[in-house]
Amino acid sequence: MKIKTLFIAPYPAMTHLIEECRQEEQKLDLHIEVGNLQDAIPLAKAAENRGFDVIISRGGTAKLIEKEVNIPVVDVHVSGYDMLRVLTLANDFPGRKAIVGFSNITLGAKAITDLLDIPIEVHTVDTAQEVETIVEQLKTEGCELIMGDVITIDAASKHNLEGILIQSGREAIFEAFQKARSIYRLHQKQQKKITFLKTLLEESASDLIVISAEGEVVYQNWTTFDSCPSPIVTLKDLVQQGLPSHGVNLIESSELRKIKQKVIEKVIDDQTYYLVQFSEFNHESQQLGLHFQTISQQPMLMTKSKKMQRCMNVIDNNLIYNRWTLIGASGSGKMLISQYIHYLKNEGNGLFASSSAENVLKMNDINDPDIHTIYINDVEVLSPQNIEKLAVLINNWARRGITVITAIQQEDPVFHSLMYDDGAIRVTIPSLFERKEDIKPLTTYFIASLHGELGTSAIKIKNDAMELLEQYSWPGNVAELKNLLKDAVLEEKGYVIGKELISELLGEKQGKTASFDNEFLTGTLDEIEKRIILKIMEEENHNQTKVAERLGINRSTLWRKLKQ
Repeated sequence: MKIKTLFIAPYPAMTHLIEECRQEEQKLDLHIEVGNLQDAIPLAKAAENRGFDVIISRGGTAKLIEKEVNIPVVDVHVSGYDMLRVLTLANDFPGRKAIVGFSNITLGAKAITDLLDIPIEVHTVDTAQEVETIVEQLKTEGCELIMGDVITIDAASKHNLEGILIQSGREAIFEAFQKARSIYRLHQKQQKKITFLKTLLEESASDLIVISAEGEVVYQNWTTFDSCPSPIVTLKDLVQQGLPSHGVNLIESSELRKIKQKVIEKVIDDQTYYLVQFSEFNHESQQLGLHFQTISQQPMLMTKSKKMQRCMNVIDNNLIYNRWTLIGASGSGKMLISQYIHYLKNEGNGLFASSSAENVLKMNDINDPDIHTIYINDVEVLSPQNIEKLAVLINNWARRGITVITAIQQEDPVFHSLMYDDGAIRVTIPSLFERKEDIKPLTTYFIASLHGELGTSAIKIKNDAMELLEQYSWPGNVAELKNLLKDAVLEEKGYVIGKELISELLGEKQGKTASFDNEFLTGTLDEIEKRIILKIMEEENHNQTKVAERLGINRSTLWRKLKQ
């Protein structure tokens, strides 16, 4: 079977020589067209669409075509014989002479003129646009004869200069035929290899898309999904902005359906490609109450107080450990600190999962390799036997490299297996009352954050209002501070939160706390506790989150006490 080849001649006179040489070429099914530079591009694209195997052209035309098509392009080089013929023609021509052209012409010309000491200038161009400027400059300098390719001769004619076209001879044409045969064989081998690799990918790697650094879709294969779950335009934009070379993101296609988007950077032959894989979360994990997050930025922690600085030192000095126990009252920021640990240990990569201890015990295992950290709260509701079971699970996961962070509200002998294991790091998180130096920076941060999130007006708090915040005991800790500031910014219509508003909001809290009469103090301790809980439930319109914050307990503990 012959190789279907298109020869695009940059000048008409070349076609006669190609026709002669074609008579002696048996392996190429040769077609001939005439087109120079930009005019040749539509011819080349049409040939590719019609199933041609190889294109042959010359010089700048070949370079332009190569960028526009995906089939091999052979450049007809100007041979030494071709240059000698032109230099012989120009030798007896009087006056100053010059050669202007692309490197395929000028490199050989320079070597011959230097070797034979021929007084002819040689000028190399990288783009066709440079030719006009150089020829015009040569004319002003007194040059009378210009040699080069078609575009050079056209420029010489425009400026009324003599021009000699450097034509390719039989030797160069036959050399191009031989290159076409060789490059076709190599291209066929590569295509077979690519087809083989694509087949393997389709069998073993599904639901992925490969995008080049320039934003071109190189390959895609979908089995679970009908098409790319993320808009391809969005992925291309991210590539242009610089996709992370690794890491996992979450895409929420619906309330019950979450999709992982994983990016892997590959460099092949100095070209960068981004392989983006998509997969659905395990439905069982979601049904069991596992919540997933990507922590791509380091969480903001306020550490002006000595107790928080000590807390951070413990964390920063023990990041090699996989087992952690955070001890702190409800609302003190255990979740945020666990995210901080995850970020530092994993440099923002991998998934952060969180769940209650009861739900964790229902899990058989963690089979998702992208889960790097799991945060477990509400341990207090477990029986001592279940706490021991949880400790076994935690040890197994930690040995596999998963960071496991357990949150408890206070030290208790029942948590011995969680707190005092040699492989576990204990971090005691101070209450907000114990870290009053952090109240001001926390307040500033929350006001700015709420301004961006809710579009509220307030951007500042007066000093006397800040003093009230620093004097309050904050039984609900940081969470209570944030909720109070949210109420304040929603109510404040100006730019500055004043003392009067803060005093009023704090007074409501203190009034509620002091509203119990003597009847609450009669009966057993359990009865008194139940009355207080029900009273606060009534005051907070049965909002269990707010009730738990006021009592300084977590929601699971509150729920258990309500059931008693």
